[in-house]
Amino acid sequence: MEHKRIQQIFERTNVQQIREFLMAGLELCEPFNTKPYNERINDGVSNIERWLKVNAKNDDELDKVFFDFGEAVETYREVFLEIGMKVGARLMFQLLCEND
Repeated sequence: MEHKRIQQIFERTNVQQIREFLMAGLELCEPFNTKPYNERINDGVSNIERWLKVNAKNDDELDKVFFDFGEAVETYREVFLEIGMKVGARLMFQLLCEND
């Protein structure tokens, strides 16, 4: 029985599962996304990219919108990477301080 429980813990040990729990307080109900990061990013960007191309009045406006959007995404990336590093450090600290 205990061995099965340990196996279940290892099955749930996945960075996407931890991310979902930390961000939403929920377990990830969908299967893990096994696509490479660049493919996941391309899939996530395709809809907004298509929308911007359709709604931009001309190429200059499209360039400006892409630049502004890129700046916003970069800011989110920086902030969430910093938060992620802090969360990782806290988890590591807790693991190192455990008395097993």
